[in-house]
Formats: sequence, structure tokens, C-alpha cells
Amino acid sequence: MNAEPQSTRLQQVVGHWLPRMMVAGLTHGDIVRLIEETGEWPNWCRTWSAEGARHLAMGEAAEGAGRLVTAGEAYRRAALFYHFGQFMFFDDLTQKWAAADRKVAAYARAAPLLQPPAEAVSAPFEGGLLKGYLRRPADAAAPLVILVPGSDSTKEEFGSMEAHFLARGLATFSFDGPGQGEGRKDHHLRAEWGSVLAAVLDALRKTHGLDCRIGVMGMAFGGHLALQAAAAVPEIAAVASMNGFFDLGAIWDDLPEVYRANMGFALGGETMDDTAARARAFSLRGVTLPDCPVLVVHGGRDRIFPVADARKVAEMAGPLAEWVEYPDGNHVCNNIAYKYRPLVADWMEEKLAGGGA
Repeated sequence: MNAEPQSTRLQQVVGHWLPRMMVAGLTHGDIVRLIEETGEWPNWCRTWSAEGARHLAMGEAAEGAGRLVTAGEAYRRAALFYHFGQFMFFDDLTQKWAAADRKVAAYARAAPLLQPPAEAVSAPFEGGLLKGYLRRPADAAAPLVILVPGSDSTKEEFGSMEAHFLARGLATFSFDGPGQGEGRKDHHLRAEWGSVLAAVLDALRKTHGLDCRIGVMGMAFGGHLALQAAAAVPEIAAVASMNGFFDLGAIWDDLPEVYRANMGFALGGETMDDTAARARAFSLRGVTLPDCPVLVVHGGRDRIFPVADARKVAEMAGPLAEWVEYPDGNHVCNNIAYKYRPLVADWMEEKLAGGGA
């Protein structure tokens, strides 16, 4: 599945996702330094994991000195370095899983030290558990935004996005669904997500007594999953789809090689043809979209999910949909996060806290 030269793999990962790493909370200087230290793609996961370990040690030193805010920040950075070390690394799955496990452990240490803290919540699902983190502002009855990862993002990546909602008095719940993050060890990514969202809502109500207006935001692949799930869960009050897609099978042949390698891992399949067949299940054709306000945002320079495909989502959603296209936006518009993140957060606040339709 990794047919392109290793030098190309490094260039593709950096070219597509460097802005995302910065938006998540890593500095440009650190990223550039690690790219230089990596040198060749086979060193990627090892180099980034070593940086994760360095920040983990910084967190431990700060925690030992009673500097808990500093410790929490260092642990969260460590989780991000581990995360980006493994997110597109499929050459050595032993390395990948080790980095993923360290990411989970580092974030678990950060969670109680964040402001506000991140509370671990587990949702029973098909004999296993879907794991996530709930963060709430001072108002315990605040509306809730559920954040849905994509095919390679996970709950530990979303702290900087959560901050936008929290600042507006909205609670957040970021979690790994089937095939995502911790959920990948039990399942592949699946097209049917109504049961996933229903299980999460049930767990939140039972364990934290949440009874409030609920919105869902999905990013990239998660933008598609959020729409698919919300269509099956009538109590969802608003959905934001960020750089998602309408029909994965229709755009499969045009996906970058590095992303198709990611699909091989996320969707499974003995061969790339098998993975392509599985990809065809991810389509909104024939799906009745949720009967609530829908925000569809896309970047005109997205080289993974084309803007023309996403436009079909907005057209399908009808009069309740709002379409926002940023011509200068890349994949998930992370190169212009200062535009899309306040937009989505303000929209969610208006639809949930304001009760707007």
C-alpha cells in the first residue's frame, strides 16, 4: 500500500498536514526542527516519539514541583507529538501502536490538569467501550457539542478546537468512534454511525446526567460521519460538517496516495482494491439528512476532499443548510483556522444556546 518513494511520503505528509499540526498546538519551529531531524520517512515515528518523551518528562518535572498548569500543558503537547508521530505512519505497526498508546497515556495525565478539566467517559458499544473526554464550563447545564474525529484524528487532538466552544459557554465531548484512535483496536471505520452517536448520548446521560441541547461537529472524514449519524438521531439540534465529503467512492481514484494508505489502515482490506470497495459504503446518496440546522464549511484548496463533492451535501440538506466556502482554505481550512473556528463556534452558540433554527 506504500508504493510511492519514501521521500514523497514525507513531502506529502508535511505538505498536507503541517498547518493542522500548528493549529492543534505545536509550534512551527518545533515542527520544522523535527522534519529536519527525521531526514527520511522511516525515521518519522521514532523522531516524533522521542520529542513526545521529552515533553512528557517536562510535564513530570513540573508536576513534581507543584506547577500543575505547566504540567498539564506539557502532557498535552507530549500527546500531540506522539499523535502526529503515528497518524500517517503505517510502515511499522508496532511503532505506530506504541506511539498511539503513549499518546493516550500522556493525555490521560493532562486531562485533570486542563482548565476546565477533561473528564473521562466510556460508552458501552458492541461488547467494548468508546472512550472520550467531557469538558464543561462553569454552567453545568450548558449545551453540548460532540466532536467527531476523522479517519486519522483522535480525541486527544481537539483541545484547541474545544477552547473555542468552551469560551462561548458550551460543553464539549471529544471521543474515538469505531476505527478511530482507541476504537481502532476493536473495529474498522464504519459507514453507519447512528448507533455510535446514540451509544455516546446514552452514556453521557447515564454517567453525567446531561439533558441539554446537543450539536455535533465533524472534521474531514468526521464531517461525513457527523451528518450520517445525526440523520439517525432526532434529538440533535445542529450539525456542522467541516471539509467532509458526499461520496467517498466517487472521489477514490483522485485521493492522494498517502491518504489512500491511510484508508487501507482505517477501513481495512487485504488489497487496495478491497479497501476501495469498502470506501464505496461511505456515501450520503439516499440518506435523509437531519431535520435541523446544518452548516457545511469547505476550503477551495482542499486536495483531499474536493469542494465540488462537498457542495452536494449543502444542496442535499436544503433550506436548513448554510454553505460557507473559503477559496483560500486547505484541507479542513487549518491554514486559515482564525476564520473557520470562530465561525463554527459562533454558529453553534447561536443554534444551541440561543435556540435558533
